[in-house]
Amino acid sequence: MVVTGADRPLGRAVVAALLRAGAAEVRATVRSRAAVADLAVLGVRVAVSDLVDPLRLGAVLEGAHTVIHLDDPAATWDYLLEAAEDTGLRRIVTVGAPGAGPPDPGSYDLVLVRCAAHEPAPALVNALVAADQRRGVTGVEVVDVGITG
Repeated sequence: MVVTGADRPLGRAVVAALLRAGAAEVRATVRSRAAVADLAVLGVRVAVSDLVDPLRLGAVLEGAHTVIHLDDPAATWDYLLEAAEDTGLRRIVTVGAPGAGPPDPGSYDLVLVRCAAHEPAPALVNALVAADQRRGVTGVEVVDVGITG
């Protein structure tokens, strides 16, 4: 499991929830080196990346089944798809605004969790973690979380 944007409040909350749920391995990307130590002490493998380097991000994704993509998904979507090529990645989980259509998932299964507030509210965090745990879902799934900003 990989979480992008783990140095932001929602990403940190998702990493913590995955660890509480017993995830065997959690990897994360952060933009700030200052966030590395706090995540590493939890047993998270951390890479500092702004996601524009497909080789670096691809190395982080290598062998992971799922990525929860929270690092500015709209702006970094194409970088993620490029980096994921030939890594074994199967599923992308990401966030979007209410009513938003899913981004083109390329050859990956996609779970789009739509929510008005992208803050670490328990319902949103739980929906993101649950999307990772539903291994049988294929294609594109849209989950609406009814939280307002």
